[in-house]
Amino acid sequence: MFSLRPRRRRGGAAREPRRRVPESGYTLARAPRREARRSLLRSIRWRRIAVALGSIATAGAIVYGAAWLTLGDVVRVQAIEVSGAELASPYAIVAMADLGGASLLTLDTEAAERRIATLPEVRLVSVSRDWPRGVTIEVTEHRAWGYWQLAGSRLPIDADGRVLEHALPPPPDAPTILELGPPSALEDGMRPDRDTVRLVARLIADGTLDELRVTPDVWLFRHDRGLTVIVADGPDIVLGDSSNYDFKAAAWGALLDEIERDELLVAEIDLRFGRNVVLR
Repeated sequence: MFSLRPRRRRGGAAREPRRRVPESGYTLARAPRREARRSLLRSIRWRRIAVALGSIATAGAIVYGAAWLTLGDVVRVQAIEVSGAELASPYAIVAMADLGGASLLTLDTEAAERRIATLPEVRLVSVSRDWPRGVTIEVTEHRAWGYWQLAGSRLPIDADGRVLEHALPPPPDAPTILELGPPSALEDGMRPDRDTVRLVARLIADGTLDELRVTPDVWLFRHDRGLTVIVADGPDIVLGDSSNYDFKAAAWGALLDEIERDELLVAEIDLRFGRNVVLR
């Protein structure tokens, strides 16, 4: 007789016999992963296409709108207002600005200001947009500081001694610097001494005259002496030029105090020679 016994592995326990898996009523089917993936890819692809088309449409609308604003008449300059012009012609200012019909979006205000500033009457200018269809131009014209006079002829000048041919007149209390010289000097043309003009402007502006309680009657210039300040109720002051300004101002005040204290009779104080002050 034969008997079936489980064969033992060498050095180990006996292996159990295989058991047959009973058949069941279930069947295995392939999961629909591939179809779901394809559907997802198609959805993503169409979504990207829609986004791209939307972006193109938006960019096109922006370009069209920008072109419509830039090239159309919606924001083009149709009105220009000029203020501050008394000597210069507003028509000349508008013509130099050359802004008629320009788009406010691309308007070059700095270039327009440079063109307007070439007019001889204009000292300062500002060009600004006045939405939606206008431009405002504000000008400040040259105004004379005072006069330089020789033999009855008088020229308007600024505080730096430049002759202003196209400028508003100075204020009523503006200084006049009188040059002493023969009438024949007019044949060569009047040339204001700019150092003398600056000296007079500084004396007026920095309060020195108020501190000294001096009211000049005449500002007198001679080529051989420079500037002399004629004072009605005190001694005249020969300053010469603007060198050693602080010393001259201090010496002027000290001498006026000394003259008043000691009751000295002095017709003229000459401060041209530094510490070598001359009293006449």
